[in-house]
Amino acid sequence: MDASDIANLAAQVKRNCNISDAKFWGYYSLCGMLLRLRELYRIENGIRPYEKIQSDGVGAWITERENLWRELEDKEYEEIAIGNARFGPFSAESINDLLGSEGLLYGAGYGLHMKPVFFLADIQSSRTVNGFRIYIAGREYARDLSENPAMLQSKTIIVRADMIRLLLWQRFEELRCNAAKDALRCAFARYGISPDDAPSEVTYERMRAVAEAEAETFVFHELGEAAENVRLGREWKDLLAELSDGRTGLFARGVKDVLADTTEEGMLRHIIDHRKEGSLGFYVVFLGGIRKVLFPEITSAFRVFIETGDWECIERARIEGRERAERYAARLLELYREKRNGTTLADSIEEELLKSLLP
Repeated sequence: MDASDIANLAAQVKRNCNISDAKFWGYYSLCGMLLRLRELYRIENGIRPYEKIQSDGVGAWITERENLWRELEDKEYEEIAIGNARFGPFSAESINDLLGSEGLLYGAGYGLHMKPVFFLADIQSSRTVNGFRIYIAGREYARDLSENPAMLQSKTIIVRADMIRLLLWQRFEELRCNAAKDALRCAFARYGISPDDAPSEVTYERMRAVAEAEAETFVFHELGEAAENVRLGREWKDLLAELSDGRTGLFARGVKDVLADTTEEGMLRHIIDHRKEGSLGFYVVFLGGIRKVLFPEITSAFRVFIETGDWECIERARIEGRERAERYAARLLELYREKRNGTTLADSIEEELLKSLLP
């Protein structure tokens, strides 16, 4: 493909990105929405994260984007045309069969709140692990508001290095604050980055190396997800489908995430086996929301680790966290099977599991 062909394909993908954003922007908090819009504005206008944004420019762009969303919110996702062939927007495998020889990668799946996620990127690397085709995506030509750093599609795992670098830069800005957490300082220090480093092109390029190193760690979260999909089976998918986007659904997905990270095939096992101190720090940094409530052992163990360097305490935390997540998963499935008369599954989960766990 030449540059014009790539631009044409990117425009098609971006069209579906905009339709997805038009349908789902309301799921984000006001603050989260504004931050995502600013980052998308930077990307679409080639502005580095350390460069200042002109408020009048971004304000006009946001107004234009909101007007576009109003036009698109009732539209259906469109087919992707490549040469004489046409594909459904979620036919990622078939599309990538054509794009692979061009060094391009198409992503299409579902993220938080079942929001469709689309992107087009360069292939940075690819390999096969345990029957899974692993792609590390590089420069992205089109993306939506979502910030999914990785996705599992059947027997394909895609990790987005550009997205990881964006998430890392956001944490780098936190690092430069006096109140930066120990885990954040530890994680960046392992890569030679300190709070005194200036936001600059040099630091931005150094962040690329960090993102590429961390991309490998994200692969193992997805491998853990795949392993748990097999263990939990179809019944778990049915359970998730019955839950809403409220906190009961987030709770169930959080349980699954902890299971994926703590399984023998998962992220923490990989971090421990390879003594990846920076990755361990970032794991604690990015552990938020319900996952942090479900897995308190890792935060406590990390504080000990900073002082002692004892990997055994991390391994004990992994085992304890997994055992708790397994108990929650088993009880969730029991509640799903019971189907109490007059009580929804969400109500049962709220009453029995969440009332004492969450405020």
